[in-house]
Amino acid sequence: MTSRLDRVRAAMDETGLDALFVGCAVDDVFGTHSANRRYLTGFSGSTGYVFVTRDRAVLAVDFRYVEQAEAECAPGGIEVWKTEGAFTDWWATLTGELGLGGKRIGLSRADTTLGLYTRLSDKVAEMPAGEAPELVPAPPIVEKLRAVKDPAELEMLQCVIDMGDQTMQRVTGTLDAGMTEREVSRAILATILELGGEGVSFESIVAAGPRGALPHASPTDARIGDAQPVVIDMGARLNGYCSDLTRTVAAGAFPSAFREIYEVVFTAQQTAIERVEAGMSGKDAHELAASVIADAGYENNFGHGLGHGIGLDVHETPYLGRTSEDTLEDGMVFTIEPGIYLPGRGGVRIEDVVVLENGKARVLSHAPKPELRGETP
Repeated sequence: MTSRLDRVRAAMDETGLDALFVGCAVDDVFGTHSANRRYLTGFSGSTGYVFVTRDRAVLAVDFRYVEQAEAECAPGGIEVWKTEGAFTDWWATLTGELGLGGKRIGLSRADTTLGLYTRLSDKVAEMPAGEAPELVPAPPIVEKLRAVKDPAELEMLQCVIDMGDQTMQRVTGTLDAGMTEREVSRAILATILELGGEGVSFESIVAAGPRGALPHASPTDARIGDAQPVVIDMGARLNGYCSDLTRTVAAGAFPSAFREIYEVVFTAQQTAIERVEAGMSGKDAHELAASVIADAGYENNFGHGLGHGIGLDVHETPYLGRTSEDTLEDGMVFTIEPGIYLPGRGGVRIEDVVVLENGKARVLSHAPKPELRGETP
């Protein structure tokens, strides 16, 4: 963790911060706990607070997590500090021990709720002038570091992506007409657990027939029809890292009415994979695929971004979309997932994960796709 802390401190220097405080936000969508905190410390528990100063890094946890924190944080240069009493009281004590009176503490925006900020502000207002730090919103320091993966992270990501590939191949290989979307979703979870995963990285999307037009459809008891397109979007979680993979398949023969659409989406995805490069904006990367879909007459049927970063969170920097201000760099890992959605009829989405290396994309996910190219409908 030392190199990560060194980079955090360099970013603190650039923004005039004496300390960075990473709170304890819980992601209610995916049920994950502060990926920023885990990235900095290795701690996987649900409650804990991090201070990074110019010469110390402290993880504050209560008695429930002290032993776990000491095991997970060693030997990463992280001090474990046991909290006692009310949150604002021990927080004030710790800031004093760290010599932060009168200093600028940057609050990680992604990990600081309005409620937490209010409590801290009220406490600071009560403190004597010489002991009171200045609280300021920090730029996304940790999020920017997390966007570029180190070799250890790439290895972990490849493991969980391979697990996702295996899961998709097994589940689609047993897909039959008459199965319900929920049965497929349960099979995904069961397969991930059987393969040694921690669980899904998000609620699986299984959308059959007309429901495939809903990009984020939740599984229902709807039954899959014969020769009906099914969009399956799933991910595994392993060692805290996530995978994300989408295939559009069918129980039986792939429906002829969707073969043209599938070909357009496939071509859009391959075009983006082949042409995306380091130095390109997320907006321009999105346009690589969006232009293919627009030229085919489906401009109004592709409304989401081309992709997103993936790591400790299933959605993280960079964002590839029409409004993106991110610049792509070597070491970034992200999805490429164009789609076409026809209301009342269905949809097609194909998604893979890539890493930028030597300026170009290398595909990390390899689950089979339907072999339709060149076939006669």
